[in-house]
Amino acid sequence: MKVLRIVGAGYELPTKEVTSEELEAMMDFDKFKIRKGMSKLLSGVNKRGFANDNEDASDYAVRASRKALEMAKLKPEDIDMVLFCAISSDFMEPATAMKVREDLGCINANCYDIKNACNAFLSGLEIANMYIETGRAKNILICSGEILSRYLKMHYDDPKEIANANATFSLGDAGGAIVVTAVEGSKEDCMQNEFRTSSEYWDDGVLWGSGTHFAHDPSKAYFQNESKEMIKTNFNRAMNFYSEMFKKYDINFDKIGLFIPHQITKYLTLKTVEILNLPSDKTVDLVENHGNIGCASIPLAIAKSIEEGRLVLGSNKPIVILGFGNGISMAFFTLKI
Repeated sequence: MKVLRIVGAGYELPTKEVTSEELEAMMDFDKFKIRKGMSKLLSGVNKRGFANDNEDASDYAVRASRKALEMAKLKPEDIDMVLFCAISSDFMEPATAMKVREDLGCINANCYDIKNACNAFLSGLEIANMYIETGRAKNILICSGEILSRYLKMHYDDPKEIANANATFSLGDAGGAIVVTAVEGSKEDCMQNEFRTSSEYWDDGVLWGSGTHFAHDPSKAYFQNESKEMIKTNFNRAMNFYSEMFKKYDINFDKIGLFIPHQITKYLTLKTVEILNLPSDKTVDLVENHGNIGCASIPLAIAKSIEEGRLVLGSNKPIVILGFGNGISMAFFTLKI
């Protein structure tokens, strides 16, 4: 039977880095006499990358994808499908995947965008697995380009607005991509994954901009913070879901090569490690120097782990990915590398 394997990964980071102190200056914290270092204290982020004004989300996806293709030793024309998975997009219509396909030269590929907040990349991985296991595709490029800094409000008139926006202080920009291919394997080699959705509080923490609800309201073009109550509630739901999945799939932590949780803030990453009792030496933590980069966080974690020797492609070592997206959507993946 055909099973999915990752054969290449790549990432792209902005050349411009913004420290938390610089972000506070950009937001004019001094005007409200807010203590210096508050944004770092709240987010745990030292620095994050910000894209240049002339760069688009697709640019980061394309650059990361070229590196993933190079690692996979594949040409663009070898790709059967391009999936662009991100919060960001270059435009409303057509799919940003179209531009990625064209810029890369994936002339034989079908392509489309996937939206599911920060879980879009994992939704793309699930879809790619379906195509591979059913024999409908052999080589699939799953990519993301996030320019979340464009949705970060920089000017405030009321200090209460800043307090209510603290969860957005970790946002950053990046691109990431993986190439997956079909190989022969057994049932034990198949990727296992589950999503769980809890949508009753979908409107807590919304980016309204570009949607039909507030199509032409510039004040809605920025991320809206989740309430403190919902952050706590959603985090607890996610921890319960992950714990349930570890038991359901009988995950032996000693046999797992790497744990990759979605990166939101430093505090939430540390709490995830603590509550789930994850081995810290086998858990990826990138948020401190990259911030919350949305859907690009998972492919960045995979690519950097390969670069650092923490993951070895072809080793058949299982990894666990823990996904989370606003809405809320929770995801659990285990697959062999």
